[in-house]
Amino acid sequence: MDKIDREEAGWLVALSWLSALEETARDFHGTRPRVFSERAYEHAVQYYFRLLGDEYGMQIKKSDSILQAVEDYIRIFLAGGVIREASDFELVEVNPFHVEVTVHDCVYLKSCQALIEQGFSIRDLTCARIGCFRAAVKALANIDCDYQVTSINIDGDCKGNIEKV
Repeated sequence: MDKIDREEAGWLVALSWLSALEETARDFHGTRPRVFSERAYEHAVQYYFRLLGDEYGMQIKKSDSILQAVEDYIRIFLAGGVIREASDFELVEVNPFHVEVTVHDCVYLKSCQALIEQGFSIRDLTCARIGCFRAAVKALANIDCDYQVTSINIDGDCKGNIEKV
């Protein structure tokens, strides 16, 4: 067996915990664990921002809009080493209260595909990426939003939207 490097091992542990959290939310909340998952995403974003500030001195600035908050969150994730390319995400501002998000090569796609194969609908899916984008909008711009997964495809892309409530 080959030894897994520390960066890859950390990612595998994080992916395992996030997948377990999503699965546990479904165990206790059925096919629509939305409220539980959204709250978990909010805590994760707040905790991550606090760690970046406390441990690395990173200043997290407030944003003025949904689009700006998501763009800022992506920049924070780049600086924090969580993602490698901002181009993994496409953002389209439909209007100031509605942003469409495309996640290319989503690392969570396999779990979504498995849920679809089990009979879940697209609307039943929670999404750690888009859900955390929504949580970042709340934290950075103080705008309460909802999010919805709208499609996934075999090429590894998923789409959704973030919209002011």
